[in-house]
Amino acid sequence: MVKLELARELSADGVVHLLVRLCADRQAPVERRPVNLALVIDRSSSMRGPRIAQAARAALQLLDQLGPRDRLSLVVFDSSARLLWGPAPVGDRERAQLRDTLATLDTGVGTNLAAGIKKGAEAIRSGFVRDAVARLILLTDGLPSVGLTDPVRLGELVDKENQVGVTTTTMGLGDGFDDELLAELARRGRGGFHYLAEAGDIPAAFGRELNGVFAIAAARVELKLIPSTDVASVDVVHRLPSRPLDDGLLVEVGELAAGAPRQVLFRIMRNAEVTGTRLGTLAVGYKLPDGSAGDGHVVGIEVPAEPDPAEIRQVALERLRLAATVAVDAVWARRASSDIAQALAHMGEIRRQVADVRDRGLVDRREMDQLMADMAAAEEAVAKGPAERERARKSLRERSHITMLGQSQVGRLPTDDD
Repeated sequence: MVKLELARELSADGVVHLLVRLCADRQAPVERRPVNLALVIDRSSSMRGPRIAQAARAALQLLDQLGPRDRLSLVVFDSSARLLWGPAPVGDRERAQLRDTLATLDTGVGTNLAAGIKKGAEAIRSGFVRDAVARLILLTDGLPSVGLTDPVRLGELVDKENQVGVTTTTMGLGDGFDDELLAELARRGRGGFHYLAEAGDIPAAFGRELNGVFAIAAARVELKLIPSTDVASVDVVHRLPSRPLDDGLLVEVGELAAGAPRQVLFRIMRNAEVTGTRLGTLAVGYKLPDGSAGDGHVVGIEVPAEPDPAEIRQVALERLRLAATVAVDAVWARRASSDIAQALAHMGEIRRQVADVRDRGLVDRREMDQLMADMAAAEEAVAKGPAERERARKSLRERSHITMLGQSQVGRLPTDDD
């Protein structure tokens, strides 16, 4: 069951920040769902040598974690895409066949990202696996140079595949890929984004991603906020897909793994003449591992009669996380324009806010130190050479993606039972 935990902060201007934490109930053991997995691996010339060798090694290691209920496809792409193996279940005979196939993996010319995504999604959709989690893992070290290269249309492509159940995770290797593009594809594909500095990082990244897939306890998680008549507007601060409905706002949270809560921060503006303390109702809907609808959790939202310090700390922490992430992203976006001074000045103001909260001991000092370090790294990297700057940017982009999707790990939020 997916449960909701709430924390609220009422600002001096009457704005309410509502932090919602979604947790998968771990009381009842759940058999892991089978996986319908497509590995989509760049085989352009820049992958020659250790990179393609480590990608093959990573694929082999995944075989040891998959079973006969799972289904695997291997797609490689350069100027075009080719289904190299599968889709097939993973048994002893199939393991031997795939090992032979991976031993001959070589490189070509060009990077047709769209062709690889399409071919991988086609392999996933070509067969039926009951109750399976469909996941496409895209690994590349370069920029799209052949076929569809427009970032907007590439985003539309992965979004379309997600609408029919395929989640896309992206992995960028080295210094030559576009981290903004891969992070956006991961966001539109409702998957993860990983920055891999070295070829040796590939096997561990594949393993972490598959372990996350195995832990999924709920899919198609949606959070609906139905505001009371005293509410004038509602905004989602996290970078999550959302859409207005006749009676409220629907947020598409995506997948929820056991032991890895997701968070959604709402900014609620009340009417000037407020007559009550009720803000509205929250409801969560989701699919269970067997594909059936889960039991919804519905809670009412009230403005607290007395400010709760524990709730305020949790909201303040997430607001600062998001503000720091947006400030760092703005510095990167404006690094080559005349607006860089303004972006750096804004980040400096956020740093002062973080330092003030840290020094007053209002939230966990380690969290604040990490935010300060991220902003300092961004500020220092802007003045460095292109290679160092890009490495710093890609490393911070991975954390930015995690934060903006509400996947930061925090302590348990207060509940009405406390």
